[in-house]
Amino acid sequence: MQKRFLIWENPRDAVLTIVLCLMFIGCVNVFSASFVSAKAMFGTGYHYLYRYVMFAALGLAWLVVVGWKVNYHVWLKYGNKLFYLFLVILLCVDLFGTTTKGAQRWLVIAGLSFQPSEFVKLAVIIMGSDSLGSLLRRGKTPDLLKFPVNAAFIQAGVLAGLVLIQPDMGTAAIILALMILLYVVAGLSLREVGALGGVCAAAVVAMIAMAPYRLSRILIWLDPWRDAQGSGYQSVQSFVSIGSGGWFGTHFGMGSGKFFFLPEAHTDFAFAIFCQEWGFFGALGLLFLFLVLAKAIYTIGKNTTDEKGFLLVTGVNFLVVGQAIANMAMVCGILPVIGVPLSFISYGGTSLIATLGAVALVIAVYNDEVKKSNLQNTQVKTFVPRSSSGKHSYVRPRGGKK
Repeated sequence: MQKRFLIWENPRDAVLTIVLCLMFIGCVNVFSASFVSAKAMFGTGYHYLYRYVMFAALGLAWLVVVGWKVNYHVWLKYGNKLFYLFLVILLCVDLFGTTTKGAQRWLVIAGLSFQPSEFVKLAVIIMGSDSLGSLLRRGKTPDLLKFPVNAAFIQAGVLAGLVLIQPDMGTAAIILALMILLYVVAGLSLREVGALGGVCAAAVVAMIAMAPYRLSRILIWLDPWRDAQGSGYQSVQSFVSIGSGGWFGTHFGMGSGKFFFLPEAHTDFAFAIFCQEWGFFGALGLLFLFLVLAKAIYTIGKNTTDEKGFLLVTGVNFLVVGQAIANMAMVCGILPVIGVPLSFISYGGTSLIATLGAVALVIAVYNDEVKKSNLQNTQVKTFVPRSSSGKHSYVRPRGGKK
């Protein structure tokens, strides 16, 4: 496993440092974006900040346990069982879930609400890594037309379908896209990739045609000013917030978007408030942090000798960094509004815990590789001739920690 990564001793330290930096930025941005609405709704401007810190603490505790205390193969062993677990949970959401803003996506247990679909993203990565990793170990490539090779893809499709019913087309698309990307990385043929792309495109067109509000969302994405006070209001206000930030921003707490102009200012559109208060260079710095994080996670995956570990790290990279870039593109109008959170920056307890759990798996893979490398170093014996006695002996090499 590689020892150094840029200014860090190893890529694991880089991942942890960047994640903590992003969480600090998230704390600052959530408070700044939410204190006006929180004061009006809950009587204190610190409501969402307190909850962000609470969920961050839970997520970090999970990161420590999963990253250092539990071997990641334990999670892979239960990959198939995770499908049935989340199948039941998502059915409960569709039947008994709490409806907010027209979507039935939450379950409430002991007074705490959570969004199971955020954990489904992580479960799909574990399921795909276990199934496809076993395939790669046998020197085979995936085939979507053969069972049980395509079982993981079918399972992801079922879970995505249950999420789509809520309705949550954005999260459903991410769940299916994560599995498709794992199949592509595992060596899916270009012919099947092309055919799958055509089927997915046709499915998207069909779903848009069946739901008029989705077609409206596409039209508003192409021209939000056609209904700037109606369906396009959120996108237009996002552009206004980003543009008013200029090169250096209006500085902390001074952004106007949070004053009931920009809906979802602390959740899906948190990046717009960040751009308004920290400007173009602040946004560039945030993007740079995510790109360095992607490189660090990629480095861990590249140096992983276990096929399942490699796929697991690759899937987490797509989830954490890919989702963040998708959110930035959505807020800037490059992609349509699909309700994707900005990793670590957007407010959302379930999303934050699930994302930290994903990072924990990357740490677990790295730590396992280090243990295997150190074990090999201590077990290898070096033959050293001793001319003075005419005898030979074996001595163990010095193995430094990585």
